Amino acid sequence: MRQPSVNACVKIGGVSGARHYGGMSGADRIADRRRRFVAAGLELMGTRGIAATTLRGVAEEAGLAARYFAESFPTIEDLHLAVFDTIVDEVEERGLAAIAATEGDQRARSRAALSVLADVLLTDQRKGRIALIESVSSPALGPRRLAEAQRFAGIVAGLSGSGTHARPLDLQLAAQFVIGGVAETLTAVLVGAIGVDREHLIDLLNDMLFASLRGIRANASAVRTG
Repeated sequence: MRQPSVNACVKIGGVSGARHYGGMSGADRIADRRRRFVAAGLELMGTRGIAATTLRGVAEEAGLAARYFAESFPTIEDLHLAVFDTIVDEVEERGLAAIAATEGDQRARSRAALSVLADVLLTDQRKGRIALIESVSSPALGPRRLAEAQRFAGIVAGLSGSGTHARPLDLQLAAQFVIGGVAETLTAVLVGAIGVDREHLIDLLNDMLFASLRGIRANASAVRTG
């Protein structure tokens, strides 16, 4: 569930959007406080873990009174989701931009998208920890993580969907397998279990992605001609 709009937050907080203090309207102040809470949530979730990210701790990290929290988030779990969504949104926005800016075939565009994914989750390790590790055991983030994995698997399946006779279900299963493998590999690199050059990592992930999809295409062709 996405967070309420700024206008809705204004109504919840009982602040008139037309009133200005220090050059900021009520809506602007609420939006600014929300950004500060999200930034504080990213810091605590990404360094201490979700279980240790409490309303009081987030308020202290944001430098705000705890009473402002309810303007934007009904519960601490809603903040957890908002932080997770900002990471997903960054991956999607930057990934789509990278794909659009990449000349070449599907393989080149896929590599561009994987490069963005690795950059977001490995460069800022807080984001990687939240998206790859903390979300697995979180009752709030678990369903969202699964939904996003399925959505990205659908995108990956589309890379191999045109011009093949593979069943859509087989493509979806292969894509889900690939997405799970990418996540586990990035997790191993994130925690230091595997040391690898970033460019080599991206090349290998892209190779495995297309090898898996090639296998589905080849199997479909063999069944069709056999």
